[in-house]
Amino acid sequence: ISDIEVIQTELCLADLATVEKSLHRYVKAARSGNDKEAAALVKVLEKCQAALDQALPVRGIAFGKEELAILKPLCLITAKPAMFVGNIAEDGFTPDNVFLQRLQAFADKHGAPMVAICAKTEAELADMGDEDKALFLHEMGQDEPGLNRLIRAAFKLLGLQTYFTAGVKEVRAWTIHIGDTGPQAAGAVSY
Repeated sequence: ISDIEVIQTELCLADLATVEKSLHRYVKAARSGNDKEAAALVKVLEKCQAALDQALPVRGIAFGKEELAILKPLCLITAKPAMFVGNIAEDGFTPDNVFLQRLQAFADKHGAPMVAICAKTEAELADMGDEDKALFLHEMGQDEPGLNRLIRAAFKLLGLQTYFTAGVKEVRAWTIHIGDTGPQAAGAVSY
């Protein structure tokens, strides 16, 4: 958790520099009263600056649709969704793992998903065949590799899903947003 907090502070400082630079550029135009777009941008930037000054990520601020559209071109790092991945020991998947409980509580506090994986186990699984992999996972008391859980959590966090196309020669998978219509999904297909 202390590593996460250090990284979050660094990211907040980077975003704060971006916000302050933009504020410096647009505050004069906003105060003149002639530029409504600059005034709206400054209002959003001031909200961001208040949070970032306290080392709080921008994703924790409640913005309206219009404000989000104004904020998007700034590409603030802390405005992006977050997910926490805990690298635990092979025997750390027990419900009484205090470190895992703390990480889950931290993730819940920030409204972010948390996935626990064992990097050592994942490395071993990568070198195994399908039958050995299934047996190994069964012995560890798991249904699937941690990488699968990580990918599924990332897709859910980003609002993505897989769209399949099938032809005579092949079947392909395409990544689309959840709720995309058929024509939108077809637009993602490129050969």
